[in-house]
Amino acid sequence: MTNFGRIGSCIYFINIMKNKSPHVATVVNFCTNELCFLRPCLEQASLFSNEVVVVVASHFFDGTPENRLLLDQIYRAFPAVLFVEYPFLPSAIPSKVFKQVRKENFWHSLSRWIGFSHLSKEIQWVLFLDADEVAEGERFSSWLRSSSLSSPAAFKLANYWYFREPVYRATTLEDSCLLVSKEDVLKDFVLHSDERDALYRHFRQRTRGVTGADGIPFFHHFSWVRTEKEMLRKVRAWGHKGDRDWEALVRKEWSAPFSGTDFVHNYRFQKVPAPFLLDGLLPPPQGNGGNVLFLEKKELLSFL
Repeated sequence: MTNFGRIGSCIYFINIMKNKSPHVATVVNFCTNELCFLRPCLEQASLFSNEVVVVVASHFFDGTPENRLLLDQIYRAFPAVLFVEYPFLPSAIPSKVFKQVRKENFWHSLSRWIGFSHLSKEIQWVLFLDADEVAEGERFSSWLRSSSLSSPAAFKLANYWYFREPVYRATTLEDSCLLVSKEDVLKDFVLHSDERDALYRHFRQRTRGVTGADGIPFFHHFSWVRTEKEMLRKVRAWGHKGDRDWEALVRKEWSAPFSGTDFVHNYRFQKVPAPFLLDGLLPPPQGNGGNVLFLEKKELLSFL
């Protein structure tokens, strides 16, 4: 798409998402294996974001082609979201890039940088999410409005962590979601093997484990709330795939009922009401695909 198309899309998104928490954008990494989380992720993000940008690759990161029909349905279901789809071309990436960032983490980090690069200049704060991270939008919006945010700064936002089903919540909190001041983001700290952690460490003024005044997290991370098939798809493409024999661990997990601990962190869990409906159903199609930017090879390489 031409530069004019990009500028027009940004103006469109600012207009339809006005009156939200000012100057905040959310960048979401997505693939269709995250379908069941997408609707609550985007609906909640829209409650506090002036812009929402979702970045998608043409293939899963193990080289398997994406579900084209499903992607087209998703694009039409969320006309108020800007989708940026880029070609997955491992052979086109210069080898020198992988001296700076591990191959296993490169595409995840590149997605965030592409999403960041499509934000409007008016944006002052950027929230980086994966699609399986869902905010409590009204609470987080209230926090954004009431907090005296001053840049440069980075905040790692506390989240609940779930395993197998959205009713099994770990008793240990994590803080994977990252909010940063936009003007202080540098490419070298986004295109990094440590992904969001590297960007967080770049900021001298930083705070982690951020919750509401009541000590309750704003976010829910459903990373491992999946079927066996979906877990296997996840571990074949994620940035930690070389750390352990994840496929064997997934198969062992699903050979028996849930034991009360997970194989990722060995957390303990409590059973709670599911905080969101994760049924994978999409809203009725509303758009005509005008909210999608399809990048070409030349454009992809320009982000390196």
